Amino acid sequence: MAQERLVVTLVDDLPPGLAINAGALLGITLGRLFPQIVGADVVDASGTTHPGISTRALPILKASPERLAELAGKARTDPRVTVIDLPRAAQQARTYAEYSRRLEGLPTDGQHVVGVALHGPHDTLTSLTGDLPLYR
Repeated sequence: MAQERLVVTLVDDLPPGLAINAGALLGITLGRLFPQIVGADVVDASGTTHPGISTRALPILKASPERLAELAGKARTDPRVTVIDLPRAAQQARTYAEYSRRLEGLPTDGQHVVGVALHGPHDTLTSLTGDLPLYR
C-alpha cells in the first residue's frame, strides 16, 4: 500500500481567526474519519498524560478561492482521495442545525469553500498540492 498523506488547504484571504477555526474544524473531521492517524496518549516525566496527536505531518497550505475550488474538484475525481471541505456556511452558522439547513439548499459548486482537507496516496496529494505555498 502506498504511503498516505494528509494536507489541509485554506483560502488565502481568510482573517486569522477564521483560518485557525477552519483548520481546527477540518482537523477534527480528519481525526474522526481516520482514527489511525492519532497516536497513543503519552505520559511525560511528571506523570501528566498528554492525549495522542497526529502521527503524521499535516501541512497547512494556502490557495486562492479559485485554485481551492479547482483542487477540490480534481481531488474528488480520484476515488483514493478523501475530500473534506469546509463551506463558508459552516463559519456563518451559529448551530449545526443552521449549517445543515444552509448546506442542504446549496449545490456543491455554489458553496464557497474556505478550506479543504485531503487524505490519500502521498504521490497523488503531492501532485495536487505541490505548487501551493505554506499558510503563514
